[in-house]
Amino acid sequence: QAPSRWPARAPRRAVPRPHRALATVPGAMLNRGPAKWREWRWGGCALSLYLPDPKAPPPAEDVKPLCEVSHATIVAMKAKNALPTLQEAIDKLSKEPDSPGGRVQEDRFREVLKEAALKVLDPAEVEDIWPSPKDPDPPSKTNSRKPSKGSRRPSKQAEDVKK
Repeated sequence: QAPSRWPARAPRRAVPRPHRALATVPGAMLNRGPAKWREWRWGGCALSLYLPDPKAPPPAEDVKPLCEVSHATIVAMKAKNALPTLQEAIDKLSKEPDSPGGRVQEDRFREVLKEAALKVLDPAEVEDIWPSPKDPDPPSKTNSRKPSKGSRRPSKQAEDVKK
């Protein structure tokens, strides 16, 4: 084999080292503390949100996650050049929080997004972002009827055999 003009590669380590930039910068997006808050961020805006109640039932299947709803709203309003309207609504919400700590309930934030979208977007576009809840199916009537007499025949046949 001909000698290579490149130096030999050092063997790989079994455990990768952390990236030096993250390891040396204080406060670099590593949060290992208890999960006591959530934040929704967009551009220079940060909105503190309450954590969902762990005892509350999970949301319905037709309810989209907050990140999908907010992204779809931003994209639709950007297409209509109405982002300042949305920005004003979010700023107003952040100035009137639900708690002295500055946090807001997720449902209230969803309502603010929906109200801002209703002012600018067509009803069809709003329906795409916030689909109306589906009506639950009526309960089925399975097993509501008594079995027919035809299911009792084998026992009658057994009685005839005994006679």
